[in-house]
Amino acid sequence: MPDSAVYDAVADGLRNGFQRYRRLPNPTEADIRHLVISPVLTAIGYSDYYRRPEQGAGRNRPDEICYVAESPNDAGPAALIVEAKSYNTNFDRAPGGLSSGSPDRQIQRYLRQHPASGPNTVGVLTDGLRWRVYERTGPAGIDVRFRNEYNFAGIAGIERAPAMLPAADRADDLQGFVDLLCRECVLEQHGKPRRPPKPGLADGFLAVFGSGAPTPDAVLPHLLGGRMAETHNDLSEHVILDGIRQDAHEYDWNAYAYALGAPLQSGMPTLEGRRVVTAAVRFSDESNGLSRADTALCARTFARVLGADASVVLAYRINAGSEIEARLAACAGGATAMTAPFDPDLPTASAKTAVEDVLGMLAVEPDALAPERLLVPLEVAPLRQQFYKEVSDWTKRLAAGRGPVEREAVLRHLIRVMFAWILKEDGLIPAELFERGFASAVLRDLNRYHATILRFLFHDRLNVEEAKREQHSDRAIDAVMEEAPFLNGSLFQEQEGDNELDIPAAAYWDTDAQTPGLFTVFSRYHWTTDEHRPGESEQTLDPELLSNLFERLILPIESDEQLDRQPRGTYYTPADVTAEMVKDALAAAVRSHAPASVTDEQLLDLFGDRAAPLPEMSGKEGAALAERIRALRIFDPAVGSGAFLFGCLVALKTALEKLEPDSAEPTPGIIREQLHGQDIHPLAAQITRLRLFIALKAADRDAGRDAPLPNLEARIVCADTLETSADSAWRPDHPGQLDTADPELVNALLSVAENRAAWMDAHTEEEKQRVLGEDRDRRDSLRLLLDRMGDLASPELRNFAETPILPLPSHPVQAKVARTDARLLFYENPWRGFDVVIGNPPYEALSESMDASLRKSLAERKRYRTTNCGDLYTLFCEAALA
Repeated sequence: MPDSAVYDAVADGLRNGFQRYRRLPNPTEADIRHLVISPVLTAIGYSDYYRRPEQGAGRNRPDEICYVAESPNDAGPAALIVEAKSYNTNFDRAPGGLSSGSPDRQIQRYLRQHPASGPNTVGVLTDGLRWRVYERTGPAGIDVRFRNEYNFAGIAGIERAPAMLPAADRADDLQGFVDLLCRECVLEQHGKPRRPPKPGLADGFLAVFGSGAPTPDAVLPHLLGGRMAETHNDLSEHVILDGIRQDAHEYDWNAYAYALGAPLQSGMPTLEGRRVVTAAVRFSDESNGLSRADTALCARTFARVLGADASVVLAYRINAGSEIEARLAACAGGATAMTAPFDPDLPTASAKTAVEDVLGMLAVEPDALAPERLLVPLEVAPLRQQFYKEVSDWTKRLAAGRGPVEREAVLRHLIRVMFAWILKEDGLIPAELFERGFASAVLRDLNRYHATILRFLFHDRLNVEEAKREQHSDRAIDAVMEEAPFLNGSLFQEQEGDNELDIPAAAYWDTDAQTPGLFTVFSRYHWTTDEHRPGESEQTLDPELLSNLFERLILPIESDEQLDRQPRGTYYTPADVTAEMVKDALAAAVRSHAPASVTDEQLLDLFGDRAAPLPEMSGKEGAALAERIRALRIFDPAVGSGAFLFGCLVALKTALEKLEPDSAEPTPGIIREQLHGQDIHPLAAQITRLRLFIALKAADRDAGRDAPLPNLEARIVCADTLETSADSAWRPDHPGQLDTADPELVNALLSVAENRAAWMDAHTEEEKQRVLGEDRDRRDSLRLLLDRMGDLASPELRNFAETPILPLPSHPVQAKVARTDARLLFYENPWRGFDVVIGNPPYEALSESMDASLRKSLAERKRYRTTNCGDLYTLFCEAALA
């Protein structure tokens, strides 16, 4: 242990350094490093001899690397990686307001990825007054654990700590701080110094990107693994001949170079000429970054134009701050796969592994390489499977021993946290609200995080309009909460069991390999609000993963079955299958409104292929087709987690953007007017709404809007589809007798439907209560009318009048299951049915899902004719046909 002289020297360094710093007229970060941080590091044992400054060594490098060995030139892994900031810097926010470039994220990235970082390396983030300490942990040291934050305001003679810090002074933590970082203590942990690990991808890219603006010609040899190949940089003639628009690369690609590699051997003599093309492409500096679509276009273009069976493309851009963003993509067999954007200096673990695997294939076995193998290291499926397991394990741990209401609260909380995290990654929610460093700084007891910060964020910020928000009792927390948007959508409204749910801090930030916290798990992955398209894979987690999570996690709330049991009859439909079914259905629905000159294949491409050109048609013909597409009513009677409705959204948007390129973003209109769904499980309906919410926020981001989310409870309903009459002649506006309509009944149904349409934009609590009251009153009127009609009033009509489809005041989102006809839930006048009924119905033997008396009841009451067919899905097919 260090003696008292070390503590005194550290205290003197803090005190004297800050006194000198505060006397400077225009102090800078360099002054903090020189006057405060350097003396403190020297006092605890890291003199200049043991330190290597890196702030001038290139972009995106830490400020100091501290070693314990006698010779820093052969020191092995570092003892400390130090990142210094100007005094009073917000550690949890980047200057631009996003979290991805925050100092907190920065030091964690260095600790995970810097070549000098080893298993025992400690990360230090400091502004001279505050010192945050991090350490590597978890499997293979891939996680980073926040250890502590020290605030030496009292020692430094600063009367008032920065606003982001609690009022309490932590000067008494000086001994713990010194004991943790002291060179002698660290030396005991490290033992005998080891040689640095073999230089990997990070060093290789640093060599070529360190100049700040490498050309594709200079990057290409690194992709080729040292192999010689003929390089080219002229695609224009080939692009024109192939019919690909020139602006696909002329305006986005500043420069490129490519090399045709050796033939791909397959063992078949007729295919000996197949090749893999390797290319480096530099993009222009655009504010929207290096998009997935543009990167996929690069990979497809090089493979297609040059007649190769596969391509490997490194796409990169250099922004105005000389920061580099890169992606590696491969194309083979008509599919593309790529990494998430990464920094070539300090790539993420997933990007580094993927790039090294692909380049290893090119360098070691190009002559025996099957084209599709290039996609494997870049595919998202392995990441998803790992994520599903980690989240499933977390949920089972948290739900163990709880009753049905508590288990539902756990799953609902998971849905909310995941949605908030996705929006946080997109810069829409302040990132520090999820950072352990911030929580530690503002809370005396970290286990109060769930109740004090997260619950307040959900119920009192994201769900409350700005004019009616109450202040948080803690001013530092309130200052950050001010930036949280009003989302509405009822997703965050308080429900039964929410306040009883108490989650400890370890459940969020634990880095133990066996019990990682939820935020620890989330932080291992890249997230995006843009869903992957079939044939395009990116190593990011998109909202589609909610679908698979639903099948893995959701449980019958009314029973005590195991958490990971698959719901009865529930099966996940892969996105590529969904996309094919959707475009087939939509093309058939508009075939009669499309010009005869448009072929069936072109009509399918209109909905399914963004790159396919628009078929030739007159302006009048195009407008008529667009009008028909906008008028389509689509219904999923077993919505699950929204896979088919989301597929319809993507396909409709693709077609409308081609037909009406100058019109407003179509996503809000499609979701509001065209998509309808229901499911007997309330959390399934909620997850579907969540996927549509994410799509709306992504559309708002692209359009520069910040609109509150609509209430979708009257579009995505918790209802039992088998309460629908299977008689196709049954009409909601005919009370039992099919020959005459009752105008009074039609008006009553239309009155309820119009009020429920107003629910979508009821954003304030007053508006919501008004619409809820109107819904109750109008159903009461309908009920009285049905009483007067006597036997002419069908059971479907009576059940509809009794069922509050809109959220109940006591349970805003968890309304009871509607047991009436879908044609009443989504009524319009005149009734014309749905244009498309699509989905994946439950698959389960009828003998297991219902007894003989219930099957007989369905045949008699609801006129189902397939109750003896043996499987539940036949009943859903009957309902769909009706």
